[in-house]
Amino acid sequence: MTNRIPEIAGSKPTEMVLAIDFSLDRLDVSLRGDGREWIWAHQAYDNNWSGYQQLKQELLSELDPHRPVRLTAVGESTGPYWWHAFYQFSHDDELQPFSPELALLNPARVKRYRQALPEQDKSDPDDARLIDQYYRAVGVEHPHQFYDRYLPLRTFTRAYARVTHSLASEKAYLLSLLYLWSSEYRHKKEKPFSNLLGATSQHILDEFADIQAVADIPLDKLTDLLVQFSANTLPDPQANARKLHDVASHSYPVPPHLSGPLHQAIKHTLAHIRFLSDNQKAYRQHIEQELSGLPEAQMALDFKGLGPILVAGCLSEIQDTTRFVTGDKFDKRLKQRRPRTYRDGQAAVAKMAGLWWPRHDSGHVQGLKPFLARERNPYLRYWLVQSAHTLQRYQPDYQRFYWKKYREAHSHHHKRAIVLTARKAVRLIFALLHKGRQACLEEGLLT
Repeated sequence: MTNRIPEIAGSKPTEMVLAIDFSLDRLDVSLRGDGREWIWAHQAYDNNWSGYQQLKQELLSELDPHRPVRLTAVGESTGPYWWHAFYQFSHDDELQPFSPELALLNPARVKRYRQALPEQDKSDPDDARLIDQYYRAVGVEHPHQFYDRYLPLRTFTRAYARVTHSLASEKAYLLSLLYLWSSEYRHKKEKPFSNLLGATSQHILDEFADIQAVADIPLDKLTDLLVQFSANTLPDPQANARKLHDVASHSYPVPPHLSGPLHQAIKHTLAHIRFLSDNQKAYRQHIEQELSGLPEAQMALDFKGLGPILVAGCLSEIQDTTRFVTGDKFDKRLKQRRPRTYRDGQAAVAKMAGLWWPRHDSGHVQGLKPFLARERNPYLRYWLVQSAHTLQRYQPDYQRFYWKKYREAHSHHHKRAIVLTARKAVRLIFALLHKGRQACLEEGLLT
């Protein structure tokens, strides 16, 4: 995205660092030159379009006399407040001669850095200078980049993930209400329906205030009602009606003063579940439409066990796979920098998802129970873990790996096995997306 400015007569561009503290209303900024001297100790602008324009014009007046200049904008990823300003810095044509780079910092790291320093004042002007101090001391491994090609897809997949989590939460809440409505309705042996949230079950829950009202209906009439509710899709509606009577006879009676409010809560929760399900379907259509314009995903879509939602989720977070295999890195074994390899690429994706276990050694003592990394892209981890769930159902190799790790675990068997399977799935998904991208580049489908 960024265009490096040419070096003039062997001169090296001066780096100027613009440190920004983002908030809902303001951009508190500090501007520093190559040394430690402040060009702006503190400036404040509105965090909106007019405020950005004012900041840009004043910034250009400082940068122009010092050409050649390379501009680095540094800020914390504070909610969504950083997004607009950073996007404009990377795409603004007037700033392109200064090769703007974006350094996006984790707020938790900056907070821990502050705690390591002697106690000092905390204010918005101080925060901007602290951000610059952190950047000088620690820096960032990779500059932040906006991949416009994947932004629409990522918007839909993240919204889909949030709706899915909300839907799961609402279903769990409904099951707790069902126990109060009828303590035996979700009993494993006497369940009247295989799917308690299916259409027929929802009709029962919507129509009747409590299970006793269902029990008062004669068996033949209740059978006819179930045929009507299910659109005649139940294999044996009379058996379902008989189970409903059995459930009613074994359930605790509901206090009369609670029956009405409980029924209303169930009806509203069911309406919310239907609303979320409709949203989920709509997002799925949007995702599939966006995915059809990304030919690099086709190789992953053809792999059994990875459907369009999982492929879209992983692709929207990983984005351009070539960024993980270009450049160089410090090799701890060789104790020197070397070019990145394909293996480094998939390991970097796993690290971004937090699917790695930091070592905890001290002297001769080595930690025997390492914990998963806490810093991660939560959406990418979610999609990779969901991919592991489906792969171990459809792919024998992943199924064997899952059960091997399940049996090896001393505790949290499923959690440990599925996370390790997700780490294995990283290699597959990265390979499919990377090879698909390379094939598209060779065919001229990508620019």
